[in-house]
Parts: sequence; structure tokens; C-alpha cells
Amino acid sequence: ERIQQLGEGVFKAAQHSWENELAQIKVANPSLEFSTEGMGMLRKVVDGQIIIPEQYRQMEADNEEDEEQEEE
Repeated sequence: ERIQQLGEGVFKAAQHSWENELAQIKVANPSLEFSTEGMGMLRKVVDGQIIIPEQYRQMEADNEEDEEQEEE
């Protein structure tokens, strides 16, 4: 259980860093319009496409579920 808690803490810290970086890019480049649709910290580019590696698919699904619950 403790290892799971630590893992969740690391994940949340990485997520915060990702969101913070996107916010800084937007502030530093206010005239730049770009889409973040389909982007995520657990995703990577393969053959010119953004994919979710197999080992992160469940984490991504769990994260999306948590975000939906927070919005309610």
C-alpha cells in the first residue's frame, strides 16, 4: 500500500509539472496558437503519431476517470 501511495505521489508531481510546462509555454508565446488535444505526459511519438504506450494505458484510463470524478 505504501509503494502505491508513493507511486501516486510521483505521478501527481509529474502531472503537475506537465500542466505547469504547458501553462508556461502559453504565457511565453501568447501569439502562438496550438492544440494540446491528444497530448499527455504518458504519451510518446511513434512514426509521427502520438500514442499511449501499452504499459501506461491503464494509468491513463484511471487518470481520466479521476479527472471526471473531480469535475462532478
